Order: sequence, then structure tokens, then C-alpha cells
Amino acid sequence: MVNLNTSKSGINVITGIANPERESFVARTLFESGKNIISRAISGEELMAALKNRVLDGTRWIVIFAKDLPGINAIELGKWNDSETSIIELGVGGVPLDLNSLNELIARSLRNPLLHSNSAAPFNTSPRYRSLVGVIGSAGAPGRTSIAMNLAAESSQKHETAIVDADNVAPAMALLLGQSDEKLRNEFKVSAKLSLYTDLSATNEKFQALIDLNSKIYVDLGVMPKISDAIIDRRKSAQEFAHWFEKLSAIIYVANSEEYSIRALERFIDNRADLPKNIKDFYILNKSGTSRRHKAIERRFFDLVPLDLGMVIPYDYSSFDRAQTNCSPIHGVAPRSAIRKSFVELLARIENLEA
Repeated sequence: MVNLNTSKSGINVITGIANPERESFVARTLFESGKNIISRAISGEELMAALKNRVLDGTRWIVIFAKDLPGINAIELGKWNDSETSIIELGVGGVPLDLNSLNELIARSLRNPLLHSNSAAPFNTSPRYRSLVGVIGSAGAPGRTSIAMNLAAESSQKHETAIVDADNVAPAMALLLGQSDEKLRNEFKVSAKLSLYTDLSATNEKFQALIDLNSKIYVDLGVMPKISDAIIDRRKSAQEFAHWFEKLSAIIYVANSEEYSIRALERFIDNRADLPKNIKDFYILNKSGTSRRHKAIERRFFDLVPLDLGMVIPYDYSSFDRAQTNCSPIHGVAPRSAIRKSFVELLARIENLEA
């Protein structure tokens, strides 16, 4: 039996290449990029044995092989291409093997679960949890946390609802809702049907319990990173972000009425193909005023976003000031305000999006 001890790098490699010069080049390239070869197979049978005996402990595996490997045609490697293991065949399409092309093949294989819509892509075929909505957006405080909080508060008027603060950079939900005791922040009741979680991941049992209870769940994910980079980022925060994107049914992207935020939205839309194809999306232009500049930004927003997938939320300074002072969602301090009506409409549109 092949005994495979995993590397601490988080990315383990198995090679199956007969040509010694090519194999040496691949090994050197992997070493220079901080990846270790755990097994070097000299036949198709040995490559299969290495695959069967690899340890799946949360690390990612890459298999790099070439058709010159003896016995390679007798095994089926395609079925091993999943969320833990990426398969790379060298020499496909006559692409020359150089440093840049090999590194690109490796980077692309690590992004593969998110980037492809075929049956081998688990990020696209894994079950989506209905009523699990992520809130993301540009940097610069566009109002992601406020949107997530008020959307969840409206949902809790009729349904059991959970709001998750998964912003690893600037978590603020507990403070906004008046919970200053660090010992109590991980989980507490905001109202009869609304609970806040600040230490909940998409992989633990408590999350699954909420799903089993058919709770509506809204997740404040913070600033949207470049998703293709997040998938190969070994840091815990990036991996947690990726785990949420395995399960979300929809995302809400929040921009505000500033030029830099609209440019960030443009980049997000340009890179939309990097996201799983079975996640639905909705766009919000937040904190919009009545000035000519803000109206011009609104027009740009709807040039980028279809009318049925976008919504403008005006900024109501008075209502938000009262909400922050009272550590309350908008419906608790301004139940008849225009801004509250905007959140009611937003909830209806998100629920319709999920239907």
C-alpha cells in the first residue's frame, strides 16, 4: 500500500510523468511555488494506488500526468476530479510546457470547482440551500451590514430567521444591535424570530441545524474578493468564504452612490463568470440621494444592471440615526418610513428571486 503523508502547505501533488526531463521541470516548478510532490508514480497502476490512498484531511490534491506514463490508458482519471482533487493532463491541445503555462494550468485547476459548469464541478452541482442569501459588496462602507441586518429583520416578521456576521475584516453586526459583551456575541436572540451568529461557519453542525429548521439565513460576507484568488488562498478566512459560496442560493451585491463603488461593481460584473453558475444575483445601489451627481450614478447603475435585478435604496439620515441610537433595525424605529418600505420591497424581490 502506498502511504501518503500530506504536506503542511495545504496543496499536495501526485505526478505521473515518464519523460525524466519533463518530470524534473514539473518538480522544480512545483518546488519553487511552495508545493511538494507527495508521490511520483512510474505507472498507471501506481498512480491509481496513490489516488486511492491519499488522505482527505481538508487539503487540496493535484494530479499532474502525461499520456506517456505506462498503463495510463487503462485507468479512468476523470472520475477523481472533484472538490478535493484536480486532474491536470500535460500536452493537451499542443500547448508547449513552459513555466508560465504550467503555473496557469495549476492555478486554473485549483479554481476549477467554481469556474466550470460541467457535471464534474462540485461547486456547481453541490446542493444549494434555498433561503441562504449572502450579502457582499465593494470596499468603502457601501452599507452591506445595514442591508443584511434590515433584510433579516423584515424576514423575521414572518419566518424564523438567522443573520450571520461572516465579515472577517470588519465584523460589526453585534455592536450595531447593541451587544457589547464579547462573551455573548457568538450567538444571541435579537427578537423572537431573529438570531444573530458571529462565529458560525458553513461547515459546522449548528449551520446544518438551522437548515433543517427551514430558517431564512442571511450572511454578511464583507468585501467581495476576487473569487478565483479566494479558492487558492490557504488562509482560513478565504476558505470559509469559499465554503459559503458552495451553499448560497443567491447573493446581493451592494454598491453605494460613489464613483469608486460603481467601478468596483463594473469589475464584479466583468468577473461574474468566475462565480458558480447556479447562484442567483441581485444588485443594490445604496445611500442614493437626490443630487444631480447621484442621479447620474443611478443611470450608470442601471446601464450595468437589468431593471429586474437591481434596486436603488435612498439614504434616510434621520431613520438610520434613530436606528443606530436605539441599536435597532429600521422597522423598530421608523415603521412607516420610506426607507422601511424599501426594505419590505427588497425582501419581496429576493424571495421572488429564490422562487
